[in-house]
Amino acid sequence: MFINKDARETHLITRGNVDGLVSAAIFLSRYPLCRVSFVTSPSAASAVLSKDRHSREVYVVDLSPDERLLEACEGREATIIDHHPCRRPDDRRAGLVVEEDRSAASVLCSFMGGGEEFRHLLAIADSVEYMSTPLMEDMDTEHGARRMAREAKVLDFSWRANIKDDVFRYRAALKLSQALWPSEVPLIWRRFLTVQNERRWPRALGMVRDRMRVYGEIGVLELNGRDSLLGFGTRALVHVAGKKGLSYAALMHRRDDHTSVSLRGLREDGVDLGAFAERFTLCNGVSGGGHPRSAGARVPLDRERRLLMELRELSGA
Repeated sequence: MFINKDARETHLITRGNVDGLVSAAIFLSRYPLCRVSFVTSPSAASAVLSKDRHSREVYVVDLSPDERLLEACEGREATIIDHHPCRRPDDRRAGLVVEEDRSAASVLCSFMGGGEEFRHLLAIADSVEYMSTPLMEDMDTEHGARRMAREAKVLDFSWRANIKDDVFRYRAALKLSQALWPSEVPLIWRRFLTVQNERRWPRALGMVRDRMRVYGEIGVLELNGRDSLLGFGTRALVHVAGKKGLSYAALMHRRDDHTSVSLRGLREDGVDLGAFAERFTLCNGVSGGGHPRSAGARVPLDRERRLLMELRELSGA
């Protein structure tokens, strides 16, 4: 987690993935002196907010408004901008701007107005978020599908070179706020080359092929403690599961007394994973939710098998 420590009045809190990087770039183009924090979850965002005593305006982007986050927003001028399904449209503790079917960066750009010069970056964020938007089609036509895919890969690989390096994220977003392509930013390009030259992607795929097991239509990979997929996590699992013709991928990372589960849907007509994760964790877990094809859950260790069983039953596999 990175906090640009200062007393500036405007504070952006977002994730550290491609969607978060593009969101930060859009925001920095409007507020170049704003404070930026990169976090991994709504609970981490609420912890950052609880320590912020100076910001007059707070914008939380790409983080679901759970109860703890809404409590942290109470009493301040806060806006939550997200693209996950939201069941709190009338909550008054923060302004909620939620639009599904596109990236959080695209939602943020619409909310702020303008942003024509960032259309290529927004299309990259949409694509990495497994969306299918008219903007992506427009950018594929204008710049070529091959270039768009290449630029998305450059940005996505770059932050994975060191997933804890939020100083890099801030500097990369600041450069992207000039509406540059990822490959035009030297520090992004260097990180991309590091990942390429070290063959991290093929190595991660090899690790998944060796360890993934198939449960019905679900490709399951279990990680423990310091196990790593060289920064690629669910992306590598999704690739291997898709090549095998599976319908779902589940990355299960055990930590102490619970398991963090990342779920991905590999077909458009499958189970709504966001609704499934939320419903399951209401009775069997700590928290869960997300998109129809991309969701997460935090469950006790003795509930992970039940989660897989119920998903398998719902999918009819």
